[in-house]
Amino acid sequence: MSLSSQSESQFRSESYIIEISGAAVGIVVRQAEARRFAFHAASRRFNRYNGMTFSGPRDAERFISGQVARRLHALLEELVA
Repeated sequence: MSLSSQSESQFRSESYIIEISGAAVGIVVRQAEARRFAFHAASRRFNRYNGMTFSGPRDAERFISGQVARRLHALLEELVA
């Protein structure tokens, strides 16, 4: 069987690195039984999100990026207040 005729799902990754501004903040790992991806923090700053599950890697990246943006916004508001 040639590589091009094999099922695409055989070549999908089981884990993805989540990066923000070039820094790895964690990984998401496919959970086969749940068809979801679980987040695992690479830094203690993101431990609060350990074990959270997402429907896909992009959803996890959007969520984590959104959390970082909210925290940054809050810090900036404190600085100018």
